[in-house]
Amino acid sequence: MREWLPSVWYAKPRRGHWLLPLAWLFAAAAGLRRLAYRGGLRARYRSPCTIVVVGNITAGGTGKTPLVLWLVEALRARGMAVGIVSRGYGGAGGPARRLPESA
Repeated sequence: MREWLPSVWYAKPRRGHWLLPLAWLFAAAAGLRRLAYRGGLRARYRSPCTIVVVGNITAGGTGKTPLVLWLVEALRARGMAVGIVSRGYGGAGGPARRLPESA
C-alpha cells in the first residue's frame, strides 16, 4: 500500500481520480479537528521553545536533510542553541535518545 498509493495518485494520466472523495473526507476531518483546537474543545500544547518542523508528505529526495543542516549552522552562528529530533528513515517511534553533540 505504501508504494501503490503514491504510484496511483501521481500517475499520468490520472488513474487515482477515484481517491478524490477520500481526500475530501480527510480534509473535512482535519478541518473539524482544527476547529476543536480553536474552539478550546481540545487542549493545546505550548512549547517553551521555538520549534521548526522540516518535512513533507513526499518521502525522500526533496532536500530536507541539507536544509536542516544549513538551518542548524545558520542558527548556531547567531548564538542559538539548536537540537534536532528525527524519527529517521522508516522510523516507527520508540523512546527518544539523546545523541552526542557534533559541532
